[in-house]
Amino acid sequence: MAPIYRKADAARCVQSIRNRLTTYFEMNRFALWIFLPLCVLAQQPAPPPALSEYEGRVIAQTMHWQGAAWLVRHKRDREEATLLMREKLDLKPGMSVCDMGSGNGYHTLPMAKAVGEAGKVFAVEVQPEMIEMLHRRAEEQGIKNITSIIGESHDPKLPAESCDMILLVDVYHEFSHPEPMLAGMRKALKKDGVVVLVEFRAEDAGVPIKPEHKMTKAQINKEMTKNGFKLVREFDGLPWQHMMFFGAAEEKLK
Repeated sequence: MAPIYRKADAARCVQSIRNRLTTYFEMNRFALWIFLPLCVLAQQPAPPPALSEYEGRVIAQTMHWQGAAWLVRHKRDREEATLLMREKLDLKPGMSVCDMGSGNGYHTLPMAKAVGEAGKVFAVEVQPEMIEMLHRRAEEQGIKNITSIIGESHDPKLPAESCDMILLVDVYHEFSHPEPMLAGMRKALKKDGVVVLVEFRAEDAGVPIKPEHKMTKAQINKEMTKNGFKLVREFDGLPWQHMMFFGAAEEKLK
């Protein structure tokens, strides 16, 4: 015959188990604080491998944050007509836009002023040091409508359907994971939103930029079309760069 336990005995047994578990977790709480985050990280899928080439072109190396002063050089507007480029974006108050690869905020800050307090600018950058510089510059100018995002090489980390426009100035050709990055940006576009690529012209030998930091129109179109975008308009009036506007295609090509 199976033994019969009284309720009081059962209650004491349960309480004993609780006490032992409490003691165990108290003794091992420091190990758990270390172990549990590692478990979470271990469960996350590994990022795809970085590419050195894509669709027949060499992927350029990302500029290091220690070279950030070059981004805000005094002659940049004269060389690249940056004021004209931003004018052609046709930004309006209240828009939600993104400066992808924002660096230290050369374009981010004037974009934030253009969309006004009712608008928003997402500043996406993979180097935290660049974001720190951007924050200091924004604080100095009293700009408060910028949301900074530390992205990853394979994920822009933008909210879905959050952007009327995503601007990439001399950035796309450095993507080591172009396909997942474009997929993330496509998801982040609102209806009728656009991705704007500004890239140095590879067709022009007179543009004083290294070949791996240039792209032809044909190459840009090839890669963007493959990844679910369509050319909606372009501006050819910049001194050194292409400026091409892409919307999401209804069906992504395989």
